[in-house]
Amino acid sequence: MREKSCDYLIIGSGIAGYNALKELLELKPNSKIIMVSSDKYYPYDRPPLSKDYLRGEMAREKLFFESEDFYKRGNLDVVLNRSVERIDTDSKEAVLNDGSVISFDRALIASGGRPRRLSVPGGENALYLRTLDDCDGIREVASRSRNALIIGAGFIGVEVASSLTTLGVRTTVVEVMPYIWNTFVDEKVSMVIRQYLEGKGISFILNESVREIQGKAAITSGGKRLEADMFLIAVGIVPNVEVAQKSGIQVDNGIIVNEYLETSAKDIYAAGDIANIFDPREGRRKRIEHWNNAEYTGKLAARNMAGNGEAYNFISSIWSDIFDIHIESAGETRNYDEYVIRGRFNSDNPNFNVIYLKGGIVKGYVAINRDYGELEVLNKLIKEGKDVSNKKNSLADEGFDLKELLK
Repeated sequence: MREKSCDYLIIGSGIAGYNALKELLELKPNSKIIMVSSDKYYPYDRPPLSKDYLRGEMAREKLFFESEDFYKRGNLDVVLNRSVERIDTDSKEAVLNDGSVISFDRALIASGGRPRRLSVPGGENALYLRTLDDCDGIREVASRSRNALIIGAGFIGVEVASSLTTLGVRTTVVEVMPYIWNTFVDEKVSMVIRQYLEGKGISFILNESVREIQGKAAITSGGKRLEADMFLIAVGIVPNVEVAQKSGIQVDNGIIVNEYLETSAKDIYAAGDIANIFDPREGRRKRIEHWNNAEYTGKLAARNMAGNGEAYNFISSIWSDIFDIHIESAGETRNYDEYVIRGRFNSDNPNFNVIYLKGGIVKGYVAINRDYGELEVLNKLIKEGKDVSNKKNSLADEGFDLKELLK
């Protein structure tokens, strides 16, 4: 049995794993680090896979965070095309799928997620997007397609729809819920975004699911027959928690971690899409599938693996670029008692910020094409939990400087 040993083991090479690696290399430059990834490529950025890269507007090499030489330093070993099957949490040994063993002092599970599969008759040839190879496959199919059908109107589904439309592929999106992006925005914002996208040529069928795919047509639950040359399913991800389950580590909608991102097993941490953490601002546990949360938790886990003892304290935000609008959202946008609209709230030329309050405290926002300085102020207000009741009527006034609320 082949065996390696290291100070720090990182399982996964996504955003969380890569940022943990970078942080450890800086904090512990003389420590031995091993990264194990089931991917065949060195760490790369995934958001462009549904946008710039899919449209052919970004060179392949620009996806990668570092050159290959970066990973060839003496204290670093990156093992690609391999996966960790289980961890002996007592002896601190990880067993890989090829039978080799890695012993470690501390480990990070940052294995991300995989596309949620949709079981519909005829759907075995539908496309999914998660990896670089997935994207290359979609690009190839799109190059010879005139019509596309996307199942799911979440971020990936809508971003791919906008990219395919830009490429000249007529695209229809089927969504089982009554409005798009239903887990990120409320109905009024969703309606404006949907109308904007419809103006760009994307068709939406809401409140329906796909019952069956018959060759080059899909049959919806409402009996509609939708012709298409390509089918893509984008109905969320399933967290890759199998290694934790096999290792006796507590799992519940992801891997349960404490405020330091440590799992139920001592010296084993989790970060990114798979980490289920208690958010003190919202008073509940949640698992966050956002890029900047993966970046933050990857770095935080690394610092705590290095002995810092730093608690989770972060307001996660999400963003998307579709056609000529930039959308950004942060904080709580569903649990509020009042809201204020700042800017131009329409679908023709949207430029607005919907600010959500609860008990006079700014809890979150959804912004389209807004100045970053404005968003920075709102992020600070959310983080501080400051009561703005006495000035909330000024929030809608474009002439009012939001920085006044920080005083």
